[in-house]
Amino acid sequence: MKFIRSVTDVFGYSPFDALHRHAELCGQAVVKLKEQFEAYREGDFERVKKLEKEIDGLEYQADLLKQEIRTHVTKSLMLPVDRQDLLNFLKPQDSIIDYCEHTTHMITYRKMSIPDEMWADLMELLEKVKETVMKYEELVDHVAKLIATSFTKKEVQDAMEHVPQVEELEHQCDKVQIRLHRKIYNAENMNLLDALLLRELVIQLGEIANNTARAANAFRTMVLSR
Repeated sequence: MKFIRSVTDVFGYSPFDALHRHAELCGQAVVKLKEQFEAYREGDFERVKKLEKEIDGLEYQADLLKQEIRTHVTKSLMLPVDRQDLLNFLKPQDSIIDYCEHTTHMITYRKMSIPDEMWADLMELLEKVKETVMKYEELVDHVAKLIATSFTKKEVQDAMEHVPQVEELEHQCDKVQIRLHRKIYNAENMNLLDALLLRELVIQLGEIANNTARAANAFRTMVLSR
């Protein structure tokens, strides 16, 4: 991150390294969340609890980075982007890992009996959510180059190409969510508490993808409005 360090020399404090590390933590949490659901399906509840603690730890690290950014990004700080746009970008990015944390706790509430057909859809949703966040990480990876090149037209265009790709993946998540909800509401032999918890889990997973798309949108606004 030598280019980001050069910005620090000029402006005093650069939040961009912290923003990038925060995004990486979001990606790590989503990967572990998918592993947790896989362990749950296999009945490995000891690993489920272990991954819950690991995701908690990642969220705590992300919180520290969020606090660092908010503390240092003051009105007097010189930045190559609008201060409020940067903070507006941080908010949905932070929600990505927040919803990972909500979900990792919720799956431990009850040992559910989920039909195989629904499990297949659930794992497809988790994979799509992971793909969405991974594509978003590719977008945030452009931060160093954007700063190093003073936001040249080519670098901006290269970065912006990722935004519609994130939005498309989020749309694919929506379609799997709808399919799963229809199956849940029409599962006549499913335990009611299992159905209610599964429905909430699907909603939480959808919020991970939704906030990833919102963060990509906020990133675009931050870069194009400078």
